[in-house]
Amino acid sequence: MNYSSATNQPSISQLQPVPDNSNSLNIRTGNPDLKPEYNHTLQAQLNLVSPFRNKNLFWLFYLQTTQHKIVNADSIDALGIKRTRPVNVNGVYNINSNIQYSFPLKAIKATIELSSAVNYNKGKQFVNGIVNHIKSLSAGPEIRIDMNPHRNINISAGTAYRYNQARYSLQAAFNTNYLQQEYNASFDWELPKRFYLSTDFTYTINRRRSEEFNTSIAIWNASISKQFMKNNRGELKIMANDLLNRNLGINRSSNQNYIEDSRVNTLRRYFLMQFTYSLSKTGLNNAGGGGMRVITR
Repeated sequence: MNYSSATNQPSISQLQPVPDNSNSLNIRTGNPDLKPEYNHTLQAQLNLVSPFRNKNLFWLFYLQTTQHKIVNADSIDALGIKRTRPVNVNGVYNINSNIQYSFPLKAIKATIELSSAVNYNKGKQFVNGIVNHIKSLSAGPEIRIDMNPHRNINISAGTAYRYNQARYSLQAAFNTNYLQQEYNASFDWELPKRFYLSTDFTYTINRRRSEEFNTSIAIWNASISKQFMKNNRGELKIMANDLLNRNLGINRSSNQNYIEDSRVNTLRRYFLMQFTYSLSKTGLNNAGGGGMRVITR
């Protein structure tokens, strides 16, 4: 268990009582009476390991609360002009918890991992002098199975569900719930003569978002590599990323007075040839990440 505290000083722009009129519809003014933020952080961690039974339990708890948290106080006049001024508030905190448990299934030479994560955040803002309590919750389970049917073959599969919720005390119309599902699988095969074949597939489903943002995204990657040189120090790998050319970034952010769904164009299908040379005497299998890598396309 660990406790720590730290301060966060307000910026010059937050302290300077001079209106910023660069956006005539959103005028910002500093507050010279701001106090520094004072953060309190409590972290607890538990690890239980049974090496003979190959069972593991991991639990992590994180709590952070802030005194004199700097938030925005907005006032909107009849013409729709918003004026923003930073103020200090109390009662703002964030809680995270994660638990994982893994155990073997000897009948199929597999390991099962069950996990769950919860994130709860409570914040405050002001609209025309009235406090707006903002609460967000994210939670969901995950299950994963790793199998070794042969000493040269490793197969993994998993699924995860994530439920997200946002609540506003002043603007109930902005309350939202949405769900994200993910299914994934991977296959690794050590072939004769130090050839390696790897492939993985991830399928993500977005639900209860805005129209045209409830998309399903399938990502398929594959690679083949060959190790050579003394002690297998060299590796030549050919990789194919996003073979289906479907990669797409979907993100949702909850703000003080609006919810934003964004779609970002990301790097899609591409092929890569990579050469890795390990500086370790034991070669790539035990290099521990230390080595020199040259990448060409």
